[in-house]
Amino acid sequence: MSLNDNSKPARGVATIRLSYEQLRDTLKHFEYFRHWTEDQIRECSILARVVQYAPHQTIPLDLQLPFAYLVLSGQCMIMQCLELRTQPSSNRAEFRLASPEEEIASPHPSCPDTLDPESQLEHIHNLHDTFSSGKIVEPDDSTLEYDPDKAICFLKTPTQEGPVVHRFLDVGTLRCGAVFGLGERHHHRTIVARTRTQCLLIPRCWLFLKPQNIGNTWQRLCMYLDWTVPGRDELFRGFLRDKAWLEYRRWLIGEMTKRPSGTVMADVPVMCRILQSTTSRRVENGRNGSKRKETRKGSLYLY
Repeated sequence: MSLNDNSKPARGVATIRLSYEQLRDTLKHFEYFRHWTEDQIRECSILARVVQYAPHQTIPLDLQLPFAYLVLSGQCMIMQCLELRTQPSSNRAEFRLASPEEEIASPHPSCPDTLDPESQLEHIHNLHDTFSSGKIVEPDDSTLEYDPDKAICFLKTPTQEGPVVHRFLDVGTLRCGAVFGLGERHHHRTIVARTRTQCLLIPRCWLFLKPQNIGNTWQRLCMYLDWTVPGRDELFRGFLRDKAWLEYRRWLIGEMTKRPSGTVMADVPVMCRILQSTTSRRVENGRNGSKRKETRKGSLYLY
């Protein structure tokens, strides 16, 4: 298996190749590799590499040769981008998701440029057959009588939708020992390094082979990540709850400031008044002392 240039990390990223001994000592810290043989570790040392990411750097998951990432050191942040549409109402602007969950679950059609040559040729033939099968139907000489009761209007007034706004949410943290990039859902989701992070990159296609995937370990871990990390709908509901709480908090603070207070000096505890008077006296004494020192310095210059 060869790693092409398209699978390499971006420029400015430190890449390290581990030796057989270094990789063996590294894999001992992970429970997933306890059953690996010496030959598997040796082959992994040829295919895998360690990549170091700077703080706030995005970790790419859309490489042509997909990798599985194992966090060796540092922390990574799971960042979710919510595309929302504003719906103006009477008092405030309400939000809704820009696209339903059904469109997200279904994958988008692949572009011909990203397919191999055979798939591109087959795709072009399918398009050619589709367009060539169409026929032009000539209109008949007979005229049809127009009936307004049976007429159907296909014109539809477009709904006025607000602009699309983006909200970025911190979903969670991946610490040392975490694994990601196993094929879990990451629609509008990115992995960003919180601190200086080192990840072990192993080709996913090689990792999913039966000798390295006893008991479908990696598929189970992928399902666990999809079940643990909240989806878009759950994050959107949490976003609405937080937004409603902030609005209620601002309203409550505004009502408290508008409400007249009937507190008099007698309602203040004695200890608070003593502390306030003592503090004010110390401040005044400090100011008077500084003025006296300045006067003394001036008198020395006069003599």
